[in-house]
Amino acid sequence: MDTDQSQVIVTMGATAGAIQVHHRDFPEIRAHGQDAADAATQLVNQLTRALDSALTTWRRETIERAIQDVKMYRPEEH
Repeated sequence: MDTDQSQVIVTMGATAGAIQVHHRDFPEIRAHGQDAADAATQLVNQLTRALDSALTTWRRETIERAIQDVKMYRPEEH
């Protein structure tokens, strides 16, 4: 499975020192952390929970691809 790290979007969070991360395909699923790596870990957890409500094979595969993109994300490169 190919991954695309450019799909991971990092922005400043709502509070000072917080980072927010989401995947381009799932902008409604966002995670916060002290740094980009922590936020990415939290995003993987949230996307994994979203698999529980994936009712179609297409939706499950899309979420799994997003999880792989986030897992391969390298914050030091951004």
